Amino acid sequence: MILLVTLFIVVGILLVWFGRRIVNSAGVADGQIVYMDTHGKGRVTKSLYSKRLGLSGKPDYLLLRKGVHIPVEVKSSPMPIKGAYRSHKLQVAAYCHLIEEYFGVRPTYGIIKYSDGTYNVEYCHELEKELTDIVGYMHADISAANVIRSHRYLNRCLDCSFQIVCGDNLTR
Repeated sequence: MILLVTLFIVVGILLVWFGRRIVNSAGVADGQIVYMDTHGKGRVTKSLYSKRLGLSGKPDYLLLRKGVHIPVEVKSSPMPIKGAYRSHKLQVAAYCHLIEEYFGVRPTYGIIKYSDGTYNVEYCHELEKELTDIVGYMHADISAANVIRSHRYLNRCLDCSFQIVCGDNLTR
């Protein structure tokens, strides 16, 4: 029993150390890691949920800086030459919205950690409006009888959870 408790403590320390190492290497060392999504390597924590948008999610990390929670999303790919992809910015905007609704304090930005650098996403009202519009379109698509595929990428279809019911997927 003592061995098991010791093992859990060691694993916990290693997870915190690994998370701090990632955040430090990202150039975002300021702040305290208050949450870390373990990606299946340990206790899974509950997703944040927005009643207003009908949206839920879990950022990879949450930093606490001066009383404000800052989402950090880790990507395994290098940073795109022209900056973060729109979809990555919207993902971070969604986390900022979830954080604001859950904690009651609006973050002014979120962080995308790419394999070769970081990108700060300003959480401005324009980005929030774009997020709200996109989520509205998604909710409309979910209730639609038929949704037309919006891309030409086989890998997106392979990873899609609607593949079985989609009459327009590229895997066939």
